[in-house]
Amino acid sequence: MGLAKIYGPTIGGLLTGLGFGIGGGLQKLTDSDVIRLSDKFAPSDTTALRKSPMLKTDIGSGLVIYSVYGNPHGRNTYNDVTSEFQDRPTRGPFWVHRMLDAGGREDLAKGIMEFLKRHGG
Repeated sequence: MGLAKIYGPTIGGLLTGLGFGIGGGLQKLTDSDVIRLSDKFAPSDTTALRKSPMLKTDIGSGLVIYSVYGNPHGRNTYNDVTSEFQDRPTRGPFWVHRMLDAGGREDLAKGIMEFLKRHGG
């Protein structure tokens, strides 16, 4: 008789069943919500940077990728505090961090709680 039959499911098994982990439903939701919520904070001089995570990110991987080669902002856009971005101060550097500070943490937590309620958590 295996340990799982004696003690029940493992914590890892329970978390995986709830959608935690790479490729799980909860990770997919979180990746998508980070992209959606960060959109209004990302520079938009061209829409290429704002569209890039939808094209470059493997939703559910836990890694949101903003990457545009040939972007007029260059590769240091995320921490570029010297440029004048269109629609500043809403749009500009550190867009994911600023989204989190502007209520994004709470929005992400709400989405997670709703997911867990719908999926038996």
